[in-house]
Amino acid sequence: MLQQTTVGAVRPRYPAFLARFPDVATLARARPETVLAAWSGLGYYARARNLHAAARVLVRDHSGRLPADPAALRALPGFGEYMAAAVASLAFGARLPAVDANVARVLSRLFAIGGVVGTRPHTERVRLQAAELLPPARPGDVTAALMDLGQLICTPRNPRCPACPLASECRALARAEVERFPRKKPRPGAERVFVAAAAAQDGGRTLLVRSTQALMRGLWLFPTAHADSPEAALSRLRLVARDLGLRVAGSAPIGRTRHTVVHRHLTIAVYAATRAPRPAARASAAVRWLTPAQLAAAAIPTLTRRIAAAGLSRAPMAL
Repeated sequence: MLQQTTVGAVRPRYPAFLARFPDVATLARARPETVLAAWSGLGYYARARNLHAAARVLVRDHSGRLPADPAALRALPGFGEYMAAAVASLAFGARLPAVDANVARVLSRLFAIGGVVGTRPHTERVRLQAAELLPPARPGDVTAALMDLGQLICTPRNPRCPACPLASECRALARAEVERFPRKKPRPGAERVFVAAAAAQDGGRTLLVRSTQALMRGLWLFPTAHADSPEAALSRLRLVARDLGLRVAGSAPIGRTRHTVVHRHLTIAVYAATRAPRPAARASAAVRWLTPAQLAAAAIPTLTRRIAAAGLSRAPMAL
């Protein structure tokens, strides 16, 4: 959960997730949609899918327990080099350096390591320095300390250098260049996208479609269309709605909202939609009219919640 998500966002969600899936076997038995629903709102849903897939592998191949062997950990879905090293070190005492963003920042400053963070040369130099710091006994304690130091003291901006226990050893601080380390990759330019969304309700039910997009695969979304102008987005939405047996009512939106997905800034106009005069599209695994109770229990991203808040006459979920 903490991968690319702040502690503040994770803290209220973690206990509830553990209560629902108290052990690996319970998680492995769950339906994928149930896991996605429990993850709803945390974003980066590939993490939830990988977590579920890893639980199934653990039950099938490892008697439901995490293996101590780093190579076996590396073979689990979603376990990259860092994750395998972190679990092996923190949980099993392996003397392996685990370099996350916090550790990379701390060591880059401590040893004035040049280069761009995230590139292979920079990561390898940081990993070598981390390995030299690990003691034979309880190496995971040093890894955990570096992670905490980066999160609480050696922050990306306005680091609390006077409170740092390593301040006297920090080469970047000695140069008065702390915030120059590490160098960051240039961010991709922000892309502005106009979105038209159809909010269709009938008899207390709301029509949603299951996404097949890579980022939101398996999640329930309002019918939408994307374009480089509001007019083009609405025109495309009418075609999408027609294929679903809907008709967009009028050309004035009933609500507006915004959302950001990675570097895409979405400006969203929500339009009322009704069943078309011709026979509507039949319900399927990918298109459903959901009751408020079904909607509240479904796998729904923040995007869906925002559109619901902006456009539904009666919000059918806790927003």
